[in-house]
Amino acid sequence: MRQTAPSVHVTLHADPAPTRALRAALDDVGARFGLAEDELFELKVAATEALTNAIRGSRDGRPVDVAVQSHEDAIEVEVSNHGAFELGDPTLTDIESEGGRGIPLMFALVDEVEFASNGDGTRVRMRKRRRRGLSGRPCPSF
Repeated sequence: MRQTAPSVHVTLHADPAPTRALRAALDDVGARFGLAEDELFELKVAATEALTNAIRGSRDGRPVDVAVQSHEDAIEVEVSNHGAFELGDPTLTDIESEGGRGIPLMFALVDEVEFASNGDGTRVRMRKRRRRGLSGRPCPSF
């Protein structure tokens, strides 16, 4: 996948501003990329979920790195932290639970989601493909 302009890289800390900063970066990159409003909304929800999980899982309040890059056919968001990846118990179905919906939302809202974890941290990479041409008409399917 060939990278095209624009791209953004930010380091965020656990305070109220990170999600706003991420959504602003996605608004900027998404507009220049030509992502439709509904597609941009889906990407912002998925990316915000990844960021929220990364901030919660970061060790000792260490910062979270976020990179947003546009490619020829997709926008890629990568969220990395210095914490362990913990998948919740999938057998729990407590509808009143405040957590546990982020990862299913990511898979539902973007085209690709990858998780990688090692001793130093966790990385989530997601890609959202543009389904509409710059004219606003749907792109042809192959």
